[in-house]
Amino acid sequence: MSFTDYIKKMLTGQLRSNSHSADQTASQTPSGAIEKTGPTLLAIDTASTSLSTAVLINGVVKGELYEDMERGQAENLMGFITESLSQASITFDEVDGIAVTVGPGAFTGMRIGLATARALGLARKIPVVGVSSLEAVAYGVSERDQQGRNILVALDSKRNEIFAQAFDGKKRALSAPECVAPRQALMMAPPGDTLLAGDATPRLLTAAAHAPDAFYDCTAPGLPRAGNVARIAAARWGTDENLPPVPMYLRAPDARRIEDQGPAKSRQADEG
Repeated sequence: MSFTDYIKKMLTGQLRSNSHSADQTASQTPSGAIEKTGPTLLAIDTASTSLSTAVLINGVVKGELYEDMERGQAENLMGFITESLSQASITFDEVDGIAVTVGPGAFTGMRIGLATARALGLARKIPVVGVSSLEAVAYGVSERDQQGRNILVALDSKRNEIFAQAFDGKKRALSAPECVAPRQALMMAPPGDTLLAGDATPRLLTAAAHAPDAFYDCTAPGLPRAGNVARIAAARWGTDENLPPVPMYLRAPDARRIEDQGPAKSRQADEG
């Protein structure tokens, strides 16, 4: 089924089963009416080596799906969205807005999620907002793990550097997101005990072996979860604090990096 066909069927509710539609009809009766206390959001993350979707209704995450996926995100994303909506017992026309990770992360992955979110938002004429992948990972750190300590999130860039950002005990940003070497990333955290989160945590732990401050691993997921993406966007809904739905590039694409090195390097790359 083509992307356009998926959107058309989502808009008309044709992707839902008859039994599911019956459940939804029952939930809309006066006796089952539920007061709306916040936006109903569809959340998408494809900015790294995984795929995650979720729906947020009245502050509750429903239909969250996650799968490690280095390739195939474009082919699987619409199916994930459809399943998340189905598990949340809503149709796409009940969604108030879309939250999508903007990176930093994989160039192709970021474009897949953002292009899909924009297309769906345009089809319904609903807002599309961006959420940092680094913040989404920080948001996944539990209170039990954190205990008021600062957080340093590190995501694998697939190069020598890592994507990193520091957050305080209330998960507020303490630094700008950067693409830096692991030892430089450690200096982004204020003095004192710091929790490390993200899929590049092992590299930070190695670099922190002789650091004067204490750095600790935690149990948070190493990559963003769409449920946390939705929670972050909902907390800022109706304000100008959400990010625009555009890619957060902290380093140049490989092709551009080769071009910037001059004609000789470009010829070597072509010959290779």
